[in-house]
Amino acid sequence: MPETGSGPRLEPLLELDAVSVSFKGHEVVHGVSLSVAPGEVVALIGPSGAGKSSLLRTINFLEPPSSGRILINGQEVTNRSGRRALDAHRREVGMVFQSFNLFPHLTALENVTLAQIHSRGIPRAQAQERALKELGHVGLASHAHLKPAKCSGGQQQRIAIARALAMDPMAILFDEPTSALDPELGVEVLATMRALADEGMTMIVVTHEMHFAEHVADRVVFMADGAIVEQGPPSQVIRAPQHERTQRFLAAFRDR
Repeated sequence: MPETGSGPRLEPLLELDAVSVSFKGHEVVHGVSLSVAPGEVVALIGPSGAGKSSLLRTINFLEPPSSGRILINGQEVTNRSGRRALDAHRREVGMVFQSFNLFPHLTALENVTLAQIHSRGIPRAQAQERALKELGHVGLASHAHLKPAKCSGGQQQRIAIARALAMDPMAILFDEPTSALDPELGVEVLATMRALADEGMTMIVVTHEMHFAEHVADRVVFMADGAIVEQGPPSQVIRAPQHERTQRFLAAFRDR
């Protein structure tokens, strides 16, 4: 976890400077600024339509920002950086989607191997060795030769996490990684993410899992209507929110 209190502050790994995102002339993210330190786990919470997933996609340049700057290790990334630079950025900032995005005709091993070969130019044998290591990392070494249809939803999501880890990212973005899973299967994915947090992986997680946000994240960021409304330690934002909009959102969760 990042240094806090009176200790030395780490330079940001990832910085967003007044980032806005527009779709078809409609702005869905409004001037968001956010810095994430190495090893920090940031949970993005908020109502549907708040712009959380759009912000993640923009960090990964799946959707370029309409204005503002995105920097990694102090270096700005832009949509004009060129294909090679954007591919490198996506290797450094991995992404795990709610829908797994695995190739159904390939085994778990092949799914984790393929991206290394095509994106990083790693020889197949070396890529397979790394894939087996990362499948073991997420507790699925015994599933290496199974295709996604033979795996549960939770196992498929853990394969997707292994695929992201095999790219040696500096940070991983998680977009509602358990939303497509029933609670029992979601628990195993959250346990894997908790282990990654304990290992010092930098993560930004869009989630409705308040227990994860409270007990694993270093910082909780509440978004609504495309903007950051409130952010701070989980004990503050979740247990003692200051803004009325945050209070209303969390009260709805408690009352369900």
